[in-house]
Amino acid sequence: MYRVFFIFYISMTTAEKNSIIETLTPMLDIDGIELVDIEAHAQTLRLLVHKPAGLSLADCQMVNQTVHPILEVHEHLASYTQLEVASPGLDRPLRTAKDFQRNCGRIVQVELISENGQKREVQGTVVEVHPDEVVLKRTGGKSISVKISQILNAQIHLMW
Repeated sequence: MYRVFFIFYISMTTAEKNSIIETLTPMLDIDGIELVDIEAHAQTLRLLVHKPAGLSLADCQMVNQTVHPILEVHEHLASYTQLEVASPGLDRPLRTAKDFQRNCGRIVQVELISENGQKREVQGTVVEVHPDEVVLKRTGGKSISVKISQILNAQIHLMW
């Protein structure tokens, strides 16, 4: 007998995601924890969190215990049977100015979309971060300014 498993990715609306972020961010900030992203997979709502000094299992448990009742009261867990709290990991996507600021001095790989719809990839060291843009120093010393709104995907370039 063969069993077939499907992973269903639930599409969370931007409004739902923003509502959760607005609800949880002030509480997590008090404990020095940043809500990096929210993912929805099958019946699981996953909160990806970051802590500058490093995230421990106890931190994840504390976040889960703190936010679970709040998410229930605001009915954000109505579509999910499980809440997970985890670190986004080394290969985490960089989405916000705060993400790039945290990685200043590191080499990043960025996929962009230009105003005319062309995609291109750029690699460089994060040297400056502004609210709406990131300045990358490319190989050879030239700098390029990238609007955060034009970034499709960005990650730290991991060297093995």
